[in-house]
Amino acid sequence: MAAVALLAARAAPAEAQISDTTRAGSLLERLGLDRLRLCTIGVAGGGVKPAQVEPTSLVSVNADYGEVVPGWRVVFSASYWNSRYTDATVRRFADSLESVVVDPTGDATVDIGRVRVSMVAVSGEARWSPWRGRRLVYRRLRPYVGGALGLYAVDAEGRGISGTFVENALDYITTGVAGLAGGDILLIPNFTVGMQARYDLLSGTRFGSLRVGGNYVFNARAGA
Repeated sequence: MAAVALLAARAAPAEAQISDTTRAGSLLERLGLDRLRLCTIGVAGGGVKPAQVEPTSLVSVNADYGEVVPGWRVVFSASYWNSRYTDATVRRFADSLESVVVDPTGDATVDIGRVRVSMVAVSGEARWSPWRGRRLVYRRLRPYVGGALGLYAVDAEGRGISGTFVENALDYITTGVAGLAGGDILLIPNFTVGMQARYDLLSGTRFGSLRVGGNYVFNARAGA
């Protein structure tokens, strides 16, 4: 009896572990995450217009991991841009400082100089294509709409704010959301060209961008 009890005690943790693994696998299957595989990888460039910041160029890389459910694809992307706050924005800040400066002679000036700002964003996108059923067209032309959830790192610097609480306030990491629409077209086997319009909204700023790029398709024959 003691031997049977010992064997049962040893078997229980193993059964529990198998059960946990089975449940985890079942959850991944229900979410479609077990289907994820790297289908395409690409680079893109374009223009971006952040609020209160001069328009500038943007570069990004993306990796498409395929469909999780029919019509819905998961794409991960990373992007970078660098610019400066507009002269009007910096001037308003300088004017607010001048308004609290005690200046009996009336000849004091506040020169903030230029304030540069850069951003790195990493996001996960969910893209829905309305042409799922039209297989021949779908393989060549894939329009989509979707949304994204991202992590954004913002860095600002300038001699007028260096080492101040203003610089600390403008340097931050936050989450944000984005709406996007675009399309990819397969020009030659294993290579697509795509365009995307996107609008990102996060704490502290918001910006729209237009991107054009190329992607390498790992398995074009399978309709990746």
